[in-house]
Amino acid sequence: MKKNSIRYFFSFIAFFLFLAAFLVWFFDPFYQYHAPFLGLKPVLYERETQMAGSIRNLSYDSCLVGSSVVENCDTDYLDTVLGIKTLKIVKGSGSAPDLMYYLNMAQQEKELSYVFYGLDLFSLMDTTEVTVVSEYSPKYLFTDTILDDFTYLFNKDILFKKIPLNILYSLQGKYCDGKAYNWAEGKTFSAKQAMKAYAGPGEMQEPVDFSEDKPVILENIRSIEEMVKAHPGTKYIFFLPPYSLLNWDEIVRAGEKDKYLFALEQVFAALLPYENVEIYSFQMDRDIICDLNFYMDKVHFSTQINQYMLQCMLEKSIEYRVTRENTDVFLQLFSETCDYIVKEGIYQYYD
Repeated sequence: MKKNSIRYFFSFIAFFLFLAAFLVWFFDPFYQYHAPFLGLKPVLYERETQMAGSIRNLSYDSCLVGSSVVENCDTDYLDTVLGIKTLKIVKGSGSAPDLMYYLNMAQQEKELSYVFYGLDLFSLMDTTEVTVVSEYSPKYLFTDTILDDFTYLFNKDILFKKIPLNILYSLQGKYCDGKAYNWAEGKTFSAKQAMKAYAGPGEMQEPVDFSEDKPVILENIRSIEEMVKAHPGTKYIFFLPPYSLLNWDEIVRAGEKDKYLFALEQVFAALLPYENVEIYSFQMDRDIICDLNFYMDKVHFSTQINQYMLQCMLEKSIEYRVTRENTDVFLQLFSETCDYIVKEGIYQYYD
């Protein structure tokens, strides 16, 4: 009798372990194994855990790539106008190596039609190392084997939190399709709110020596150029997002203007010669960056700006498009606008 009880006990445990693993596999909130079943839509709201699986297993033929400032772009607009299916590939404060890691994953899975790439200049400067694996993005997310997925398959938070939340959001249409990773809900965009992230005009520092940063910048740009060269059938549309004057004021006062100008110049020189590349620069539009009512902090702007950028790029706006013939104009605009901000623009928000 005692042996039977032990056998039943372990059989009971084995059954529930199997059931737990099956439910996680079936609903798969991180999309490690497949796209959703039962007519549910993919729900994308947790970039650290869902990015790798969505790249491997969801349906798409184009990508929108960048940091948190592009997450509010409504890719449904791109899909409707261009007849494509776009996946967002995003990472908070994403470095170029990390974004390139994800994009290379996508290009191994698909032959992409379009890549819209929100190119943050800061992403070129810090490192050439890939850092996607972290405490928030464990290694098992990036492997093809199921043998290291135990912490995913047997996880009460996945079973009782993530799966129900994914089902609920899918039924509501929240974080689905073009609204993937959208964080704008509940945020306040105003000059008063943006100024909370700003300490005030600091002392003007001497220009920094960034000679040690140049190899990192050039290596990151080279990796992007190699990707462009390797996929001539893909249309790459790079765009420089418009951070607010608060951001540029701090950069200039820290003596880093020349470093950013160098990075911008090198981006233009490396990428513009390719026929499958277009570049648009929104970063020095004074009507945007000097109006803090578009912002919630120094860099994050409202969805109105996201939509405006997409429209301008699809319309091939000559106001923002950078070509080999007009690079000097945009470089001069960068320099002049930075000077205007620290000498005059920033003070419009002070009595």
